[in-house]
Amino acid sequence: MIDVPPENEAEVKNRDLAIAAASQAAEACAELLRFAREGDGVMTGPFTTEVVEQLLDAAKMAMEVEGWPTGSGYEPETREERTQIYGALVKFLEGWA
Repeated sequence: MIDVPPENEAEVKNRDLAIAAASQAAEACAELLRFAREGDGVMTGPFTTEVVEQLLDAAKMAMEVEGWPTGSGYEPETREERTQIYGALVKFLEGWA
């Protein structure tokens, strides 16, 4: 593997976001796999962690890396849809993380 140093502060931020998103997604995937193997072994619900919230948080961070909601190169209609999706995720995740 070749380590390429970041070119600027924005790339540093995006790389940090990518690491955080991958971590959230990996933890959620591990819990989903645990449930698939062991079943509902927890009295409070099927999962020992907030799987949906972790996956949505990972998606939100991936969106930020990609420049959502206003990334250049998108048609105005697509930008509007992305703004709505991103805004809904931010609102849903408020106070969670």
